[in-house]
Amino acid sequence: MPPRAIDRLFLTHLHYDHCVDYGYLVLNRWDQGSGEISELEVCGPPPIAEMTEKLFGDGGVYDPDLDARTRHEGSEFIYEMRGGVLPRKRPKPAVTEVVHGETIEGGDWSVQVAEVIHVQPHLTCLAYRLNTRYQSIVFGGDTAPIQSLNDLADGADVLIHMCHFINGFVTDPRITGCCSGHLDAARTARDANVRTLVLTHITEQLEGPGIRERVVHEAGEIFEGNIIFGEDLLEVPLGDFEPAQIQ
Repeated sequence: MPPRAIDRLFLTHLHYDHCVDYGYLVLNRWDQGSGEISELEVCGPPPIAEMTEKLFGDGGVYDPDLDARTRHEGSEFIYEMRGGVLPRKRPKPAVTEVVHGETIEGGDWSVQVAEVIHVQPHLTCLAYRLNTRYQSIVFGGDTAPIQSLNDLADGADVLIHMCHFINGFVTDPRITGCCSGHLDAARTARDANVRTLVLTHITEQLEGPGIRERVVHEAGEIFEGNIIFGEDLLEVPLGDFEPAQIQ
């Protein structure tokens, strides 16, 4: 999927590893869309509106780039060749700051918002539940165990949950109070009665030989549903799993 095909973005919090591609998504959609597609719609916690202005506003981080792309004759030529009509306007993402308890309606879908616990008060951290007439998917963001996530994920088809460390091996409350391990994720999935748990936000601690198998096995002793160990570019099925045939 090309970046310009993404028309709506939900940000859980503003740690760089969760928003570093924000600028690229906005600019690629704006540049390659050549005025023929809508601006990117963005939902996230405060201060995403301020951050957006500092990136794309006058005098912002991307001001020299935008100045060149909207005023240089070579850029104007490329824009017109792509189907654009001069004068070229700068990108203006449609930003909505959201908080705990809100619901965003999208026609045949909705997204519920819940605040979770991570690095407050420095950053507000959110989880999202996407509801459709077919399935529901919860993205827990970065969080330690918290009832608000259990409530948000209640009965969901898929829960994508942080798995930052191995419970029992890491015990320092400075990290266990703001992040989740494999058993934390399993307990949340069990208590929320979800169908499938996807473990993400994997660190080097979980990459050693046999560790993945241990993590899935121990999580499976708590949560009886499907468990998936997340990987880049992984596609997660939303329905029932069919075991592969042994050849």
